[in-house]
Amino acid sequence: MEIRYQTKLIEKTLGFIDDKEFQTILESRLDELERVFEVNGNLSTIILAISCIEGIFKHVAEIFKKDICAFPTYPNYKNGKKKRFSDLQIEELYDLLTKQGILQEIDHFDHFYDLFREYRNFIHPQGQRKKLWPVGVGQAQMAIGLLNTTIDQFSKYIFIGQEIFEIISGRPRYDLSRDHCLEVCNTRTHSFVTLKRKINTNLDVRCQLILENNSVFNFVFNFVNDSNFSMLRLDKRNRPDTPNALLSCKQKHYWKIVAPACPKQLPQGPINLEVKIDTLKKLFRLNVNGFDYAFANEQGTVNLFSLFKGGLQVGWFNEVDPVIINNLQIQ
Repeated sequence: MEIRYQTKLIEKTLGFIDDKEFQTILESRLDELERVFEVNGNLSTIILAISCIEGIFKHVAEIFKKDICAFPTYPNYKNGKKKRFSDLQIEELYDLLTKQGILQEIDHFDHFYDLFREYRNFIHPQGQRKKLWPVGVGQAQMAIGLLNTTIDQFSKYIFIGQEIFEIISGRPRYDLSRDHCLEVCNTRTHSFVTLKRKINTNLDVRCQLILENNSVFNFVFNFVNDSNFSMLRLDKRNRPDTPNALLSCKQKHYWKIVAPACPKQLPQGPINLEVKIDTLKKLFRLNVNGFDYAFANEQGTVNLFSLFKGGLQVGWFNEVDPVIINNLQIQ
């Protein structure tokens, strides 16, 4: 009996693209790219792969355009004038995105991007005639590999405004509707993200939460890894055994209640949430619909700020059912 194994040729995890129309265009091109590669369309494969990379780079760079344009090593034209943003080439975008910490720097990859930008110019027959480079299955495979590496790196993130979030688990989404969706996935933490930058001083997070009847939203702080963090739980189930609470995780997918919250149950309807950390005022508070929550156990009231550790990350995840986060603002 013949056994066939289905392998994935193209990485298609495009959740980091917040523009759904652009994401649809990219998905269509990736589908076409698979088809042309399978029929030995090597030049078409190269051109499509590199154009997708360039489109992805330009989209992500546009999010951070202000910081990128202000970077000390931002490229100039040969006459010394600063390059227009729209004129940046693929290897220049790669260099700037790595220096911004958005892409991981990989040895010699800038040369690969530079090389395949030249291949992309083979869309003009005269350009191919001038170079006389090979255009075979090996070059097509390298172009696909470069595309997959690019998508794989970006797929670890979602971008919300100027903030970069690292995906710990699941399929968290964000798009131009300004809805940040935490979907249900095959893990206890479902859709788990952390803010990439570490919190050393102040933090002010404001948003509106929409929780279904069984949804649980956990605000994570002191994040070291997915086996070591603390969290503030807002539990829509409103059961005596699942109160709003301060919890601690010291083992992956296992956490325990440190102190129940007051109030123990959430109000009905959407929740206006504010989490504020102010190191100067020694303040750490969780505010729901204008009311500051308190946390207490048998030993007495817990001072949240005394638990806060600078230089670590914050984040959030959902349990049981999905959670939608609207109008997210972070300062």
